[in-house]
Amino acid sequence: MRQLLEYDVRGVNIKLYKDLKVYPPSTATLLIAEYLENLEDRYILDLGTGSGFLAILASKLGARKVIATDISPRALERARENARLNRVENVEFRLGDLYDPVKGESFDLIICNPPMTPSKTPVPRYTWGGIDGRAILDRVIKGAPKYLNKNGRLMISVISLAGISESARLMESVGLIPKVLDYCTHPFGKRLMKLIDYLKNLPNADYVFDGVGRPCWRLVVFEAVKI
Repeated sequence: MRQLLEYDVRGVNIKLYKDLKVYPPSTATLLIAEYLENLEDRYILDLGTGSGFLAILASKLGARKVIATDISPRALERARENARLNRVENVEFRLGDLYDPVKGESFDLIICNPPMTPSKTPVPRYTWGGIDGRAILDRVIKGAPKYLNKNGRLMISVISLAGISESARLMESVGLIPKVLDYCTHPFGKRLMKLIDYLKNLPNADYVFDGVGRPCWRLVVFEAVKI
């Protein structure tokens, strides 16, 4: 029997098939999930859906239709299975890079937890954000106004290793009004500990130390509205 992961968010129970090669819901994903509101009858885009968790949750919270994109065929296959497992029928999964599968369409809400790990050399694709962590993040923010309806919202996570203030300024520069919904801190894992000397020299990277001296990255969830 295949192993299941189980989550309870906002009064909704979601089960996912475990797959070591598909990114499971992370700290950032679960924080975004806590702020998914006002979805009734909304048309929603989930960029980089991974396991499909946020798309499935959006459907169960009343979305009219959800389009979920991912560049990984394996992730989409698993996300489709997870949608069937949770008896969700109004999520459409499309293969492609970020906005490419939805050209010409517009949405009431765009959700994204982009890969943002900064590294000179590639790490697993679902976590690598390029040399400064912003390779995907910047593309999502810059593209959002084109794919949002008036008063549409972009809900996106940003980690301090990629630059939180820089992300807010970029949102403002493309015509979005950002506000912080929530934040948290998270200790470095093994991969980031190996990168710490590299991170020290990145101009936008920032981290803090907790009470026992562990380096921790900060996570912010933004909601940015198109006027």
